[in-house]
Amino acid sequence: MIRAFFYIIFFSFLFFSCEKNLNPNVLMFMTDDQGWGDLSIHGNTNLKTPNIDSFAKNGATFSRFYVSPVCAPTRAELLTGKYFVRTGVNGVTRGYERMNTNEKIISNYFKEKSYSTGLFGKWHNGSQPPYHPNSRGFDEFYGFTSGHWGNYFDPILERNGELVRGNGYINDDITNNAISYIKNSSKPFFTFISYNTPHSPMQVPDKYSKEKKVILKGRYSERENVEKTKAALGMIENIDENVGKIIKTLKEIDKYEDTIIIFLSDNGPNGNRWNNELKERKGSTNEGGVRVPFFIQWPNKIKPGIKIKQVTSALDVFPTLTDLIDSPTGINFDGKSFKKYIENPDLLDNERKVFSFWNNRLSVRNNEYILDYNDKLYDLNNDHSQYYAINEKKPNEYEELKEAKKIWRESINEIIKKNKRRPFTINYKNSNHTHLPARDAEITGKLQRSSIHANCSFIENWKSSDDYIYWEVDVLENGTKSVELYYTLPKESVGTEIALEFEDQIIKKTIDDFHDPSLEGFEKDKIKRIESYTKDFKKINIGEMSFKKGISRLKLKTTIIKGNKSIDFRLLILKNKNEKSS
Repeated sequence: MIRAFFYIIFFSFLFFSCEKNLNPNVLMFMTDDQGWGDLSIHGNTNLKTPNIDSFAKNGATFSRFYVSPVCAPTRAELLTGKYFVRTGVNGVTRGYERMNTNEKIISNYFKEKSYSTGLFGKWHNGSQPPYHPNSRGFDEFYGFTSGHWGNYFDPILERNGELVRGNGYINDDITNNAISYIKNSSKPFFTFISYNTPHSPMQVPDKYSKEKKVILKGRYSERENVEKTKAALGMIENIDENVGKIIKTLKEIDKYEDTIIIFLSDNGPNGNRWNNELKERKGSTNEGGVRVPFFIQWPNKIKPGIKIKQVTSALDVFPTLTDLIDSPTGINFDGKSFKKYIENPDLLDNERKVFSFWNNRLSVRNNEYILDYNDKLYDLNNDHSQYYAINEKKPNEYEELKEAKKIWRESINEIIKKNKRRPFTINYKNSNHTHLPARDAEITGKLQRSSIHANCSFIENWKSSDDYIYWEVDVLENGTKSVELYYTLPKESVGTEIALEFEDQIIKKTIDDFHDPSLEGFEKDKIKRIESYTKDFKKINIGEMSFKKGISRLKLKTTIIKGNKSIDFRLLILKNKNEKSS
């Protein structure tokens, strides 16, 4: 009897252990504009990143891991397992960053497997539902949806469609919210922590950058802005500190051993700092623009300290996770699972090719070579810096990769031809909020953006009632929405009347409260930014508007101007009538 009881307990333990291993937690860290060389484990003596380095020591390091040259395309490839051009993404702002809604993404997959799904930080793949993260499989979203953000200290952020005020430095705040989510997850969790640094503006607490020394210089040192480098390295050390907090939390709540942790960056560095002599930087399809750090650890399954030389890419993450937990999706991925290389790091697939594409420039690489966008061939095992073209020395390899580029480009030509700017969606049936920010709007007359970089910009110089702002919109369902406007207005312009027009409807609002704050950011920036400065915009409800299903145009006008100008405009929010004002 005792023996029988022992066997029941023993086999029950085995069963539940297997169940646990088949449903591990998944935690992905992605940083923004962090280059391959921006880690101490990769030889950069200008900074210390012990917590990120620990992923390499406790799991697998990929020495040849590639992403796209810029933010939104990389995120689309990570989330879908497909080349970004196939997903509907063809830019980084004003709607071009949106993935097609028929793409099943990694968060949808884990949600269907009854995981808790949370995204904390930068999204950059669409703002309006059904492109918003809450419509793409994420139960919880805390962060921002645009390509970059204008303020990193106590910033205005978004929680599931509602605007909220962040608490402290943005990465610290993102981390604290992610920790709370992880602690409160009663189910296995899929948590995506998407830090928006070291992307500009270069804002970081002084303790990380003030005493920073930049001794190690790189290939482009004559162009290096040392103050920008100090800020970037400080930002990365802040990321490392926050990564350490997450690891500590996982250990404290006994979830560390059965959590798959992935760390990567979205493209090459945003400055001419040391990057192991890799050629060029963010935006380039050469090594410096697309080769980034990548680590994966899973204490219950992945051996510590293994190193993988096989060429791999962001496309491979989604299929690999489905392979690791033995749950296929049926999706026709462009990426390939790298599970077999984790199990046998000496394996090599010399037929595998990874393509990098941006601004009509295409490069291709395999385990040995890169054929760059100028059709120059380099031996990456012996010349990772791409100094010496070897076309004539390796004619067969050159012709093979040139043909591969031709075939790949032909495969996407029709897709690119069909790409056009799509209208912005409103009245999605499962959403309570739709944001229509200035960055997504078109402008007329002498209206101006606060920066040529549309992300996080506002619209100003509204001096004529003939000028107006508009959005091409795709109304998905009939319905009435309450409309909130975020504006600033000088005191002498009180009494200005604005109007929102949709087809045969118009709602007007006289603005009786002036709100004329100063621009912010100067005092926190470590170097002068190229993007828009920010300011505090005031919210006002301007009424209700009914929308009819179909494609049309939504216009914001000034019908009466008092003083010298109308409002500066930041954002419209369309809300269900029963939703409380944010």
